[in-house]
Amino acid sequence: ASVPEVMEVLADVESLPTWSTAHTSAEILDKDEEGWPLKVREVISQFGVKDTMVLDYEWYEGELSWTLAEESSAQKAQECRYQLTDNGDGTTHVEFDLTVELKLKLPGLVVKQGQKLAADTATKGLKKETERRYG
Repeated sequence: ASVPEVMEVLADVESLPTWSTAHTSAEILDKDEEGWPLKVREVISQFGVKDTMVLDYEWYEGELSWTLAEESSAQKAQECRYQLTDNGDGTTHVEFDLTVELKLKLPGLVVKQGQKLAADTATKGLKKETERRYG
């Protein structure tokens, strides 16, 4: 899929629960004048931990980033970035970076499983949803 097509899937925040196993809901709280989400409330649940986050989104050419707007019950901080690059053949290279500072003390194995799930959802889940929409 093209960069604009992938960006459209990312902008459809409220569809997150359909392609992200961690998300139970997602709600746009504020949009810019072009309709791009600026503030989003997401509820996630994984490994027995449920968390409601309010995120500040920023949109750039081929890039989406967000930060945790306020501490949640499980996180002190979160920074995330999708960087999309046109491969020149109608496909897009997706780079995903996520940094989370947890409030909870969890075993290392659980943290690693959570990181893997987040990365898989962010890349493979996004790819599957984009292909479903755009072929």
